[in-house]
Amino acid sequence: MRVRILLLFFSAIYFTACSPKKEPTDSLLNFVPENVSVIVKINDLNSFKSEIEDNDLISNVEKLDFSEKISNGLRQLKYIQSKTDGLLAILENSQNSFDFVYVSSDTLPILNMDNIKDKTLETIENAGLKIDKYTLNNTTFNKATIKNKQVISSSEILLLNIKENIERQKGTKNDILEKFNKLSDPSKSAQIWVDLSKGEQLYNHLLNIKPDTTQSFKHNNWLSLDVNLKDDQLLLNGITVLKDSTNNYLKLFTDTKPLPNTTAKLIPTNTDSYRSITFNDFKSFSNNREKYLDGDLEKDSILSTVEEIGIAQINGAKAVVLKTYGAANITDFVNNLKSSSIDFQGSEILELRPDNFISKNLSPIIDDFTPKYASIIENTFVFSKELAPIKDIISTNKGERSLANTVMYKNTENITTDESTILTVSNFKGFQENLKQNGYTHLANDLKNTGLSDYLFGSQIIADHGFLHTNYFLKKISESENLAGVSEIFNIQLETDILLNPQFFTNHRTNKKEIVVQDQDNVLYLISTQGKILWKKQLESAVQGKIHEIDIYKNGKFQLAFTTNNRFFVIDRNGKEVAPFTFKYEGGNLNPLAVFDYEGNKNYRFVVTQNDKVFMYNSQGNIVSGFKYTKAKENIIAAPQHFNIGQKDYLVFRLNDGSLKILNRVGNVRVKVSQKFSFSENDVKVHKNKFVITTKDGVLYKIDTKGNIEKADMKLNADHGMDATSRTLVLMDDNILTIRDKKVALELGVYTKPSIFYLNDKIYVSVTDIQNQKSYLFDSQAKPISGFPIFGTSTIDMADMDNDKRPELVIKDLDNSFIVYKIR
Repeated sequence: MRVRILLLFFSAIYFTACSPKKEPTDSLLNFVPENVSVIVKINDLNSFKSEIEDNDLISNVEKLDFSEKISNGLRQLKYIQSKTDGLLAILENSQNSFDFVYVSSDTLPILNMDNIKDKTLETIENAGLKIDKYTLNNTTFNKATIKNKQVISSSEILLLNIKENIERQKGTKNDILEKFNKLSDPSKSAQIWVDLSKGEQLYNHLLNIKPDTTQSFKHNNWLSLDVNLKDDQLLLNGITVLKDSTNNYLKLFTDTKPLPNTTAKLIPTNTDSYRSITFNDFKSFSNNREKYLDGDLEKDSILSTVEEIGIAQINGAKAVVLKTYGAANITDFVNNLKSSSIDFQGSEILELRPDNFISKNLSPIIDDFTPKYASIIENTFVFSKELAPIKDIISTNKGERSLANTVMYKNTENITTDESTILTVSNFKGFQENLKQNGYTHLANDLKNTGLSDYLFGSQIIADHGFLHTNYFLKKISESENLAGVSEIFNIQLETDILLNPQFFTNHRTNKKEIVVQDQDNVLYLISTQGKILWKKQLESAVQGKIHEIDIYKNGKFQLAFTTNNRFFVIDRNGKEVAPFTFKYEGGNLNPLAVFDYEGNKNYRFVVTQNDKVFMYNSQGNIVSGFKYTKAKENIIAAPQHFNIGQKDYLVFRLNDGSLKILNRVGNVRVKVSQKFSFSENDVKVHKNKFVITTKDGVLYKIDTKGNIEKADMKLNADHGMDATSRTLVLMDDNILTIRDKKVALELGVYTKPSIFYLNDKIYVSVTDIQNQKSYLFDSQAKPISGFPIFGTSTIDMADMDNDKRPELVIKDLDNSFIVYKIR
């Protein structure tokens, strides 16, 4: 975004907000002084006044320092009333401030002074011009009649100059302004005409900038912009007319045509500001650039196939994306700069030797940029001085989560076109950073106290024959314009590869979810909601199965309970072992821990199984003496399971010989199952009050509480997956996912077992293709959740991590890292 231009528009709105009276005809342009910076033309005074009064954006900034300077400079106009059109002209003065001239098509604009006690009127005559000098509440302004028009100004000298110019026919004879006036849309409440070559000292004064910290204006152009004010947005649409100047930034795009802005689909969601520049002809751009820089440039640029430049600020780091229609030459050049490389999510990231070829070939669009890292994504090249933005962009490309799918970006779709020469979009943080980079630190700091944190800021410029279509917008981000999707919250990289897939764990202090994970060195980590490692604990072996969240003291403070190969642990949130637990079992070979809470009252039963042995403990760490099933006839092959059907408890054990034991609380047989099964790798489930198992030979069995068995030969592959709840049955066989008898054909791959999650009254079904590294998410009707698949290499865990009714999920992405996503 051209920050100066945007701020100038703010100023222009305040010029009009402080003076509800102005309107022009062609003849009124004769009363505009030379060297004018801004002209405001009002077409519908009443509607414009109403729009200003009702606009939340203007209300949010009216107390800022620069706003108050503008209001003070135009406070005289509040005493003036006019029923017809008028012009307000703003000029820089020698005091680094501004003066104004106001003229309306009224011959006698009304001065509203009835309720003013502190007022004086002095009439003077200067050079044959009678001037009424008003002082109202210590505010002074001047009024004179010139060619039957009442002209009001903050400066007596300006009135004399206008009189002289009109008599000598030296008024503002500007063909561009005449065109603007003729082409202005009377249906719009106002237009703003801006000469960007003037007023630099004025802007410095208004925005508290020292002259030596600013760059000289390179926008030697006129703009005409229709003003569209709504409750929570400011839209400025019009044209930019390029003057005959070689030192003109926007002339870089002469004789080029805009293309679709596609790099937003690669930019990650954690981007604060984004700019896309397109051109259909790099040669024309290069020729324009040579004129702009006033020097000979290399004619055979290595970037000659570039058709779009994307520039993004991602978590404070800059990334440059170059989209091309031919990658060979750039690929060779970048590979010659390679000093080393790493693999990330199946993509190569190159570390580069220092070379400023991007700035050399794309200045002034990109200056002072020497990338250290690069990656190639088909015909698109990604560069950054930091490693993290490259990784973020690669991750974005692997899934469907990108800036283009964010709420913020979706809010621009109704106010922009698909193709742009220059498109900029930023959030509040990105806008503040842009201000600071352009020398407006004081204003950036002032904005912290406004209500603009949920606004987007942007612009769109489209090159045409001799001019540019220009669109600037500030808009409150509306959730109603969001398409559901998924966005990355954070990612964590461990020191070594992940062994136990990450899962959520509740922080009892905040009631939010944290993450527990184990690496291949058997180090257990607890990671905060913000992605900070809270502690590490060295274990002697791998955690078996999943980690259980328990409240052993019934005081709302949670612990982690699990088994390793030869130990049973209970660990508090600080990583300390809870006495009297941490039991050791000679010979090891423990199954995953089972935790039963029969009544839901936290009187836990912890069940540790080792070969054919069963150890059941209570919450005090004592063996439950009343439980009789302490030794099975065969080895137990999985963690025991507990189900409740019709107010009765059922404890299920699977044995190595294919036996299925269904017991009661004390360990006696509750359901006798006569048949033996070749158990698959899937757990036993209860669906519609029946026990459901699948076997390696592809058969699904249902067993009721009487022991009756139903057999359905599903012809499933041996490595199929199954999950079920009381009402939902899900199967994954080859690439066919079946949810409640609805089938979805996914691409060929190697899939994990499906997982069912029930969150916020909604069922989610997840499955991950570990071969193609894609994770899918569906609802109970087998409809995909928007934004999926995402990149991932493991099963997921889901929870409402921050209690905002929008679930999060965690998934492993690389061998040693995982990502947390939010589902919108």
